[in-house]
Amino acid sequence: MRSVSTWVAGFALAIVVVGTAVLPLTGPGFTRTLSTRFSLAAEAGLSPERMLEIAEQVRGFVVSGDPGTLPETVDGRSGFDAAAVSHLGDVFGVLNAAKLFTGLVTALVTIWIAIELARRRPGRIADALRAGAVLSVAFVLLAAAAATLDFDSFFTAFHGLFFRSGTWTFAYDSLLIQAFPEPFWVTSGAAWATLTALGAAILWGLARLLSSSPDTTRTPPPAG
Repeated sequence: MRSVSTWVAGFALAIVVVGTAVLPLTGPGFTRTLSTRFSLAAEAGLSPERMLEIAEQVRGFVVSGDPGTLPETVDGRSGFDAAAVSHLGDVFGVLNAAKLFTGLVTALVTIWIAIELARRRPGRIADALRAGAVLSVAFVLLAAAAATLDFDSFFTAFHGLFFRSGTWTFAYDSLLIQAFPEPFWVTSGAAWATLTALGAAILWGLARLLSSSPDTTRTPPPAG
């Protein structure tokens, strides 16, 4: 039977998996690939190459927080007004906080694992790894079910967790929406779910390895 501390460690491991799965989605390669496929360059009156430049500027801003990268006008059309810049600044804040929180939880879990190893209790670590894998998959399944049943409501509820009401909605013809339309976010969500599931599989595989170690299966010596 798993102890409370094991379940807490498992929950922390799930946080690490879920948070770490976001990091590849902020890379330039991922943004470029999806922007090439989904951005509405023609509707925006821009060439595909120019739209890729805009998408990279937005990605760079939400990763680094440099407001100088977002132009007010782009090739004679409106670019990023104060509302768009403010929202993207909020996105930078959320991403930065998520990275810091994931890093902190990772450090705490690492310390817990080190303590359990020092006490020669790999079985508890294996239990926590399994719990983390199960919780990670459960989170993905719940998110997928909510998004599949009603994506618009899910999208609204998700943004409501992190952003003030009215600060993240923009007109369909705004450059921000045309650079990152709904299919971009649906695909991003699917990629995050896949990476999270992969992380859960890694946790489960590590649990199996620990469970087969001699220290895990060894019968403790009798007291006295």
